[in-house]
Amino acid sequence: MTGWPGEADDPLKAAVDLHEAGEIKRAILEYDRLIKAQPKLAAAYFNRGNAHYDLGQYQPAIRDYSQAIRLNPKDGEAYYNRANAYLKLKRSAAALADYSAAIKLNPDDARSYVNRGSLHFDARRYDAAAKDFTEALRIDPLDAQSYYNRGNAHLALGKRAEAIEDYDAALKRDPGLAEAYYNRGIAHADSEMYDDAIRDFDQAISLKPDSAEAFYNRGLAYMKLSRYDAAVADYSEAMRLNPKDPEAPFNRGLAHLRTGKYEHAARDFSEVILMQPKNADAYVYRGISRLYQDRQKDAEADFQKAFQLTPALRTKLQPIIDEAKASAKRKGH
Repeated sequence: MTGWPGEADDPLKAAVDLHEAGEIKRAILEYDRLIKAQPKLAAAYFNRGNAHYDLGQYQPAIRDYSQAIRLNPKDGEAYYNRANAYLKLKRSAAALADYSAAIKLNPDDARSYVNRGSLHFDARRYDAAAKDFTEALRIDPLDAQSYYNRGNAHLALGKRAEAIEDYDAALKRDPGLAEAYYNRGIAHADSEMYDDAIRDFDQAISLKPDSAEAFYNRGLAYMKLSRYDAAVADYSEAMRLNPKDPEAPFNRGLAHLRTGKYEHAARDFSEVILMQPKNADAYVYRGISRLYQDRQKDAEADFQKAFQLTPALRTKLQPIIDEAKASAKRKGH
């Protein structure tokens, strides 16, 4: 046989060698020739599918994997690879079906459980996700990422203690996993364990100093402990890192209110209103800040705007406004 690269008696290996050497387009040409000569050779379709996949040609890859499966229905790897290609095309249902088929054929392949678990998680099927990550850990009990993933599923289910245990296990195996510190911090904060949460956010920030979310959530934890200056510092850093997020200036405004820095508070709520002109809460708290600045007319305009935006707020917030008015009046005297 002439014209085949590499070993003349093994054209499939020669094409695979080209692929592994980075000569993917040449490899595809050789797979084409091989398939023309041996149209029932499942391995040729499978490997050509891999080549298309590596070139980002996912639809041709799916066609090749499908043909490989028709010729060899027990090829779990072909189902797995086709699922990955479906995933690239955002065809989640098809990917899910293929991962399930791959698991049936290769029940001890952790990869399919991990990927199917991630699909379940994205679809908010958290119980199913947790079960898949548990299966992945049965196969590979040292995999930090699967502990982390299962922790996320447990956290989404409100199982905070189980989530913390999983994050502990993930960090024991990979101490550099910043996301595990961050999410464990969320779990600790949700459990009202604010000192532990702060320590976790400290670690997350040390590993990812540009994480606006970690600064913001550490600020929330400081607020719960009435450490308002520390909270203000963290909210400020979160705002610097993510200036388009209205949550950080809103909460910084609340911290300024607590410490009597009413002008600063009013400025923060004004910034929120610029980003979210229909944020009724921001108008209410800016109004409260203005009461303490002895700007009653401006405050009243803010309250009326808030009630115009959300009429149901009046019943809920009127007592808070009345108390603020009384307190501002007392401070004025």
